[in-house]
Amino acid sequence: MNIVTDAENAQTGATPHAPKTIRLEAPGLGAASTWRNMGPGIAAAMTGIGASHIMHAPTAGAQYGYALLWVIPFAYILKYCAFEFSHRYTLVKGESVMDAYHRIGQGRGNWPLWYLMFQGVANTFGIAGRTLGCAAMIWAAFPFLSLELWSVVILLVTVGILWLGKYAAVEAVVKLLIIVFALSCFIAFVLQAPPPGEYLSRLLPTLPPIGAALLFGAMWGYFPTTLEVAPMQSNWAVDKKSGMVKVHDLRRQGYEVELAPNYLRNYFILFKRDMNISYIISGITGAIFLIVGAAVLHPIGLVPASREMGLTIARIYTDTFGAWIFPVIISGGVAALFSTVFTYYDGQARLIEESAVRLHASLDTPERRKLIYRGFQVFLTAAGIGIVYGLPNPIFVVQIASFVALLFSPVLFWLSIQSVKRNFKTPEELEFMPSKLMFAWAWVGTIGLALISAYVIWFEWL
Repeated sequence: MNIVTDAENAQTGATPHAPKTIRLEAPGLGAASTWRNMGPGIAAAMTGIGASHIMHAPTAGAQYGYALLWVIPFAYILKYCAFEFSHRYTLVKGESVMDAYHRIGQGRGNWPLWYLMFQGVANTFGIAGRTLGCAAMIWAAFPFLSLELWSVVILLVTVGILWLGKYAAVEAVVKLLIIVFALSCFIAFVLQAPPPGEYLSRLLPTLPPIGAALLFGAMWGYFPTTLEVAPMQSNWAVDKKSGMVKVHDLRRQGYEVELAPNYLRNYFILFKRDMNISYIISGITGAIFLIVGAAVLHPIGLVPASREMGLTIARIYTDTFGAWIFPVIISGGVAALFSTVFTYYDGQARLIEESAVRLHASLDTPERRKLIYRGFQVFLTAAGIGIVYGLPNPIFVVQIASFVALLFSPVLFWLSIQSVKRNFKTPEELEFMPSKLMFAWAWVGTIGLALISAYVIWFEWL
């Protein structure tokens, strides 16, 4: 980075108080640069390696064998463009994709922002379900408190960590436990997996088994994660100051910015690596969770359910490795589910905050932003406690929440498409416009999720 000072301007005869110039070099494309720029993709993946992997996948495997295995790769493929477009938008435009939502809704009652806020309220069920799942894992090891009380503890601890700004202190431990948990899953797969022919043949789409409509819809809702994570991922990219975000930030500070050749192109390559690596690892892990559940639990007719969910899931690993693995699996499962509770608590409150300040500019002050952010988290906590005591069944609550997430998905997907299509206008931006093939892929995803939603409604409730 090069800064030209006022003294240097004086020597060259330039105006003494001319704006300082900063040159931004293109990031490298080596392994070290790739690692440094990993972030939003991993954060999005962490929201998925939780309820979908730990609750839906083993349940589907235990209850229906490999019949629903094909849903996982197809869900990842169908939803890919929604996440890719939102992050692409932020990288190229240098702002949150929620600014695009705001423009789309101008003159139309700002409906995208209201839609996002309504989705945030509905997602209370999702956060409560994840909390119940996390509590069920803890209760499996420490049953001296009830499932409901452990859930309340998790909710309060989450709020406490966020408000005190202490997540960095526990983040490293949480990530380590998730890695250990994932490795245990991979090893269990190696030791327990049936011949590949038994499950690879189930990767072709088929109708779901009788009675599986709700779980079928739930898997589409939560694999790889919910689509409101797309604008969350965009906000995280803003925080990381990726691509043009850093440029616009420096210009607001009064600098003139000179970009090195390939500055944005290299950031774009790194973003794709971050997303694709995280996406592939998350997808393979989800499939393995289902296969291991089918191999271990399905033959004995044991399905994760109610407060015994944690004990049932742990049995996959204790039957494979022995009783000694129990604390490792419980710790990893708690870490994975807690990370999703924490991420959604922060991400969902951020969506509400960012929607509110765009709806009413007078709210865009640090004090009012903080009040909105924390106020919504208080609401999540109160509503979550009500759901926990009213429906203390982790698997059922998460399945309902997942299906609700599926219902919101088509509109959120449409917003991702329109954000890019309507707002990339300059020659530099048009260089990064998705191809016609990607747009077609995105429309297939949008329409596909709408048709799946209608299918589940028809066979489950009509």
